[in-house]
Amino acid sequence: MALSVGRLVLGRAASVVVVVVGVTALTWLSVNALRPDLRAGDDRLIFVALGDYLQSAFIHFDFGHSATGGGRAVAAVIREGLPVDLALLLGGMAFGLLAGVAGGAYCAARPGTVSARALETGAALFMCAPVYVVGLGLLLLFGSGLGIVVERGLAIPTEYTPFADSPLRWAASLLAPWVVLGLPVAGVCLRMMRASMTEVLEQDYLRTARAKGLPRRTVVRRHAVPSALAPVFSLTAVTMPVVITNLVLIEQVFSVPGVFTGMRKGIAAGDFDLLFGLTAVAAAFVAVAGLVSDLALAWLDPRMRSS
Repeated sequence: MALSVGRLVLGRAASVVVVVVGVTALTWLSVNALRPDLRAGDDRLIFVALGDYLQSAFIHFDFGHSATGGGRAVAAVIREGLPVDLALLLGGMAFGLLAGVAGGAYCAARPGTVSARALETGAALFMCAPVYVVGLGLLLLFGSGLGIVVERGLAIPTEYTPFADSPLRWAASLLAPWVVLGLPVAGVCLRMMRASMTEVLEQDYLRTARAKGLPRRTVVRRHAVPSALAPVFSLTAVTMPVVITNLVLIEQVFSVPGVFTGMRKGIAAGDFDLLFGLTAVAAAFVAVAGLVSDLALAWLDPRMRSS
């Protein structure tokens, strides 16, 4: 089993590298093919120039310099903003998964109740509502210095606090972004978990467990929930590109100094070195999410390891 798990990890890790390099290469080729003036004075074949760029970017971690960032190295921009984005992404995904799984299990175990209907309505609402609308609404209601219904000590911070300055204030400044980022994920996971749980609860082995006298809560928590999780993890990995898009918007709304803070200016000014670097980061986020999903599925279902 250890050998099969090791082969799975190595295979998926190799696919992550291929995806990140491939997406970056396709983006570079598309831009340079549509804008040949970017290569003015460069007499090399375009694929030779691409090979040199990929070597510099992924071997020497040199993505060039950002014109909109005052000539700073794009690699430095990524190094400074990446920890913030990782914290925001991990916190938002953790909240979304936990809330969605718990809500979906509750709705499946108590179908048709008022509370289940309320959770399902909330899930549909947060799946449709743009994150920048939800984020701005929270700030206008509870934002420090902005909110109209805030109470002393309960306001949402409107400025990001670095972890090194104060871990507690850092967590407080990211709490609202975590919730806003995780709410659409929670809505998707709730609907999938409810459907999966409803199917699992009708399986013969769970009927047998209930017939033998096991409490319904025990059957749901120990047997039905683990069996219903696999589709939820798969769906979460599929929705990762949308999560990254929401991450970019949340950085703007809550002034979080992540990697994608300068994307809007970069697009407007044609800062392609910066945009290529951000493309590689976004592709890495999506590919790594797929890797984590595959590992979680292998842990839940031994058949995945053997296949």
